[in-house]
Amino acid sequence: MRDDLSNKLIHLTKGVGDDMAKHREEALKSLCSILKEKRLRGGDGYIKGGHLCVCFSEAPIGKLAHLLAEKDGAKFKYQPYGIMVDKTWLFQLGGRPVIYGPESDYEKLREEMQYRHVRFWLSREYKIDHTSEREWRHKTSSLTIAPEDVTVVVPDRDAKDVISHHFFEDNWHYIVLSDLGVAVNSL
Repeated sequence: MRDDLSNKLIHLTKGVGDDMAKHREEALKSLCSILKEKRLRGGDGYIKGGHLCVCFSEAPIGKLAHLLAEKDGAKFKYQPYGIMVDKTWLFQLGGRPVIYGPESDYEKLREEMQYRHVRFWLSREYKIDHTSEREWRHKTSSLTIAPEDVTVVVPDRDAKDVISHHFFEDNWHYIVLSDLGVAVNSL
């Protein structure tokens, strides 16, 4: 069995700003909003053409530390809160892996496929490479979720206890990253 493959997809939440504690707090609030509303909202950030999509990573849960790490000066892009779904479930709803390619490839794609394009460029002078995110997208303004379809991703047992206390009646299933040995910096 390969440890770089997964049959699950993860939607990680994020915040804004330069302060790690505030960023993590906003990501937690975002996750709580998702659980309360029982839906993931589509966004158009970093998606050419303004398409609304809900985005996921195909990175295996044990490899999440890579996505959570600061890299290339981009601080705190993702936080250790999110929603994990079965890849088959999302595929049946219309979710697909993105298509990495140069900017010029966007216009070569049929219009109904353009939402899947992610810029990719490698040269000695200039590099754009987001392939480590192993992104999937579902083109929608809103994706309804239910406790039986998803697993809530949290960094540690304290976060699980806080969230499950507020959403206990919905019987969400949780996965605790620290229990799996995923390195997550505490605040």
